[in-house]
Amino acid sequence: MAWTPAWSSKITAPVASLAAGPGWCLFGHERRMTLMADDGEHRWTHDLLFTPHRVVVAGSYVGVLAAHGFTVHRFDDGTPVNEGRAVSRGFSSLIARPGGGWLASGREGDLHLFTKEGRGRSRATRAPVRGLVGWLDRDQAIVHDHDGMLRLVHVGSGEDLAVYGEEHWTWVSSLDRDGMLLRGADGMLHRGVPGASGWDRIERMDSDVLEPIAAVRSAEGWVLLELDGRIMSTAEGQFVHEGAALGDPVLLLGGDGSETLTGVTREGLIRCWYGGERERIEREARRALVADGQRAADWAQRRRRFEAAVEAEERADWATAALHYEALGREEDVQRVRRRGGEADD
Repeated sequence: MAWTPAWSSKITAPVASLAAGPGWCLFGHERRMTLMADDGEHRWTHDLLFTPHRVVVAGSYVGVLAAHGFTVHRFDDGTPVNEGRAVSRGFSSLIARPGGGWLASGREGDLHLFTKEGRGRSRATRAPVRGLVGWLDRDQAIVHDHDGMLRLVHVGSGEDLAVYGEEHWTWVSSLDRDGMLLRGADGMLHRGVPGASGWDRIERMDSDVLEPIAAVRSAEGWVLLELDGRIMSTAEGQFVHEGAALGDPVLLLGGDGSETLTGVTREGLIRCWYGGERERIEREARRALVADGQRAADWAQRRRRFEAAVEAEERADWATAALHYEALGREEDVQRVRRRGGEADD
């Protein structure tokens, strides 16, 4: 699937977080959040006390990590639902819980469960984790630990339920509908499907050594954001965006899971790409707009010519009026003013 640049915009720097979904993209930047439609239209901006380093959307709510706190906001306008919660040194990772609610990991350890409105439900003692990867069910989450290993954890007790092999992964993506991507110590990518007691399937991907820092799922496969700011499609092995060459490396990448990608630089330059069927529809829409614009321009030009012909008649400039009517294809008017010009010459 080819990806085509669709639009670009600018928000205030620095940019620290990005979330995207069908029809929208949400940015955490300069002590505020900004929601935009995926066609570039601005929806709202809400000011915060601190720059949000993580934003997660779940239905009608937005979970936000900023400074030492966790807050929940309304998706439709960005206003806070309550005063939020805070822990020493703050939270490092946040994911939405299936069926409603949130799971956050503290920088000093522990797993914190919250209701969908952001009220605390429980805290499970556990060592700090690199990141929260995804869910197997409502009570079992996969975490990427600081030793590089992946483990299945019961979020209510913090107990380890399973270990996914002995590999120490340097990077892992979020868990998506068909699994997850992982980078081994040798720099090679793997695709894995986790189960309740270990890997259901894991395989090495045919790729060069890569250094991904983010990955989003598209309709035809994964799209990677590399350390140098370039964006690459794993399906075609081609670059969607070569930021290093353009001087604007992408810092964060998001997508709607289908045919829209959104990237943003640290300085606040937003770029959006359309792919597949959406790109075709948008291309045809642009052509229709150009055609409509051309028809409108032609109509305006014809109207100006007609007005010029009428003015020429009023001042008895029959030759000029005839030229204008002839350009408009109004043969009867051409003959009429020529006859009047002949009568005047008599």
